[in-house]
Amino acid sequence: MTEPKHIKVLFWPGWWYPDRINPVNAIFIHRHAEAVAPLVDLAVLYVTADPNLSDRTYEIDAENDPVGLTVRVYFRPHAVPWHFIRWTNTWRYYRATGRGLREIRRRWGRPDLVHLHVSPPAGQLLALISHFPRIPFLFTEHWTGYHPANGEFRGFFRKRLTSWTVKNAFAVLPVSRNLQDVMEGRGLHGRFVVVPNSVRTDLFSPLPGKEPGRPFTFLHVSRLAPVKNVSGILRAAAELRRNRQDFRLLIVGDGEDRPGLERLAGELALGQDCVRFLGRKLEDDLAGITRQADSFVLFSDYENLPCVVAEAMACGLPVIATRVGGVPEQVHSGMGILVEPRDEEGLRRAMETMIDEADRFDRAAIRAFAEREYSHPEVGMRLLRLYREALQSSGGAE
Repeated sequence: MTEPKHIKVLFWPGWWYPDRINPVNAIFIHRHAEAVAPLVDLAVLYVTADPNLSDRTYEIDAENDPVGLTVRVYFRPHAVPWHFIRWTNTWRYYRATGRGLREIRRRWGRPDLVHLHVSPPAGQLLALISHFPRIPFLFTEHWTGYHPANGEFRGFFRKRLTSWTVKNAFAVLPVSRNLQDVMEGRGLHGRFVVVPNSVRTDLFSPLPGKEPGRPFTFLHVSRLAPVKNVSGILRAAAELRRNRQDFRLLIVGDGEDRPGLERLAGELALGQDCVRFLGRKLEDDLAGITRQADSFVLFSDYENLPCVVAEAMACGLPVIATRVGGVPEQVHSGMGILVEPRDEEGLRRAMETMIDEADRFDRAAIRAFAEREYSHPEVGMRLLRLYREALQSSGGAE
């Protein structure tokens, strides 16, 4: 018999891009929801700006899905970048939140605690204080903006709001120890507990055996933005191609860099037999592609704890990645090769080593590490323990 779900948790991302805008943004938040949903009574509130709302200011959708009650509220933002108009959008965010919370109370009830995600905006914190003044909250941070190489953590109000959130949360849950260090280096002080990103290790799993005659296959998955430095991967592949033709590179994803990257591949004479751009893939399709690969490659300028690396490791793939952010916490000795960011020659050497020495990486051990660290059951239990602590600390009861 399933244990009753005593704890009612409101999952509340600060900024969320819903499916009708971009289905892959913030998927890591949804995976945390999937991880803990079997263990608690979960409701999820998404509030986001939608400039396509032309005939109304607010729109609300509500449905029961596998993680629980999901309520999406959209509001029409002002497009003029004046300070007064920005505060008007804060007010609209707050009003939209109120509509969503009323719908949640009507359908589901009142939460025992609140779980915030990602750099909360002013409207969310205003709603948190006004609607839940005595309910404990936790704050998970996935955002790369704290890293000096990113530089988006700036501005008096953003810093003050984040400082208040970190200080008043029962616990702050960065997805990597590196992110905790970076946040503390920014003067943010609170109770930090690292809880990593979660992946579906039931879906991302090793494929027994290798298709005979298939060339060694590198896989890269990202949103194809400049920070991912996919152009560096292409140049390293072109250099490697000068001496050998026994490999191929699959690139999954879509984004602002894709047209330029496809042109660059042509200029480097990397034909379809060597490099293929597969576009954006849904999770099931991505899992199938990942299982077919031999090694995963990520050449980012900065990262936190990439889900794509955890997914590749769940499939038993050794990883080549840059020594940035939380990546060294994932790619330990014997699980892959770390290179320095922007070191294209180092990347080329790592790719060549991987082709020649892939058998020295223990794929079963890589898979076991991913299951131990990133599986939904493991991450879900870590969150549940923190929820229980928060309720006990506040005098609440399951």
